[in-house]
Amino acid sequence: MKKLYILLLLCFIGGCSEASFPAIPSDTDFVASLNILGGSIDFISEEAEILESWELEEAYTGFALVTDDLLLVYGYTVEKAKLIELSTGKQIASIDVGEGTTNAYVYEEKIYIANGQDNTISLYNIEGKKLQTNSTGNYPMAMISDGNHIFVVNFKDEVLSVLSMNLAQVDEWMIPTSSHGLFIQNNELWLGGHGAGSSPNRSIKRINIKTGELIGEIEAPLMPINMARAANGHIFTVSHGSSTVYELSETGEVLNSMKAGANPFWISSFGKNMVLAGYDDHQIYFIQSDEITKKLQVGKGPFQLIVREVE
Repeated sequence: MKKLYILLLLCFIGGCSEASFPAIPSDTDFVASLNILGGSIDFISEEAEILESWELEEAYTGFALVTDDLLLVYGYTVEKAKLIELSTGKQIASIDVGEGTTNAYVYEEKIYIANGQDNTISLYNIEGKKLQTNSTGNYPMAMISDGNHIFVVNFKDEVLSVLSMNLAQVDEWMIPTSSHGLFIQNNELWLGGHGAGSSPNRSIKRINIKTGELIGEIEAPLMPINMARAANGHIFTVSHGSSTVYELSETGEVLNSMKAGANPFWISSFGKNMVLAGYDDHQIYFIQSDEITKKLQVGKGPFQLIVREVE
């Protein structure tokens, strides 16, 4: 009884609310790095300086911007995803997603969450209320939308699921196993991947976005797994098997390539820069005109980047 009284007293004095983080002003541009080995998020300016760092209490493996002021964090072994208001640093909602979350994708303030244990995609609104769920192939992971459909790569399968925006099954397309990384370019879906076993993937597949037909391939060895559009309209891809960044034209021609980072998994466009996350060397690289212009040490294991540029 005495222990219960002390606990209630501490809650009364200090509050029993969720822990908060340093606030990120709503007018601040940033690229944020989720560092999964160290359990932290670093918010970084365009001058490659750390604005704030958040120390995370749970094993979060991914995050996404739901709105300019609302951040979603989730983890494969974490049963609840959290919605955090950036301008206050406070948690405003908790979503019971269960273990197995592999990815979250946001489209027009709707949240799509992939679960690799249940092999499902679930749709949530901005308040965290579940609206719909549907089954997919084995281990859904990468997701992207053209506004009419959600395209879902099933990492441990040989099918890509094509769903309506409300998650109704539309089609399935055959793809290589261990595919990962999606990008939409005009009427094409560009698909990367790791490859399987002793045959690492060496190319990006160009797929007709309406029919699923393979149009061609772009050589980008080894293991191109993430793509982003630069300010000049070109597409950059990171091949983490060779620690190489490729610059591609809008028609898929390889324009330039450069070695950068150690085992990089993610590249994003931020202002005039392309920003690369070096997973093994714990550094963020700012790239312009095929040159590394700045490097920044961040938390251990930078795995994913998100960008906010305030209009």
